[in-house]
Amino acid sequence: MDSVKRARKLPEQIADQLREMIIQEEMQTGTKLPAEVELMARFGVSRSTVREAVKILQTERIVDIRQGQGTFLCAMPGLADDPLGLRFADQDDLIAQLLETRLLVEPSVAALAALRRQEEHLSQMKALLDKMDNAYLHGENYTPYDAEFHSVIARCTGNDVMMRLLPTIHESISAGYRHTHYVEGSYRRASLCHLEIYRAIAARDSARARQAAQRHMMQTMNDSGVEVPGVLIR
Repeated sequence: MDSVKRARKLPEQIADQLREMIIQEEMQTGTKLPAEVELMARFGVSRSTVREAVKILQTERIVDIRQGQGTFLCAMPGLADDPLGLRFADQDDLIAQLLETRLLVEPSVAALAALRRQEEHLSQMKALLDKMDNAYLHGENYTPYDAEFHSVIARCTGNDVMMRLLPTIHESISAGYRHTHYVEGSYRRASLCHLEIYRAIAARDSARARQAAQRHMMQTMNDSGVEVPGVLIR
């Protein structure tokens, strides 16, 4: 874990902090980010480091840099239009394949997150769980908070490559929402799974986190009408 952290360059670390700032301050689409000098003072880094960090967010389509105007939050923070070319995939099978991919990946991500998580990750996850519940109770779309919850779990690992898998997870959450939104009890089941994943990660219980994430994906697949491949269950 320590070697992974030491290997991360300063601009990447500042990019992580910028993402957290956007989430914690609940910035909306089109919001202008603070000026470079303010970010320099806030994070205690040089102008060049701030610029490199902002460019990282630009490549991820989180922000839009407008010459002479500033840096603004994009309409779909963190998601490229179609980073994996999913529009060219078989749309009839896409939801099943997305969920199957998550079943392969996310239990291991949760297990590693339990070993590497930091206290700030836990506070972020808890806040997102509360926001999901609040949005659901008010009949609002809770998927942005759902996607960010899983993003925080991935960030717990400290693995940059893992972060590149997030578009698949985000797309699966959006597609799953469309399939399960009207399934009775679906949100309640997902909410209980999320809470168990959070508690397992908080307890640094890797095996429990893996099992909770697997149960979550199996429940989502069942609610989506997707067959759970027995060979993937252990």
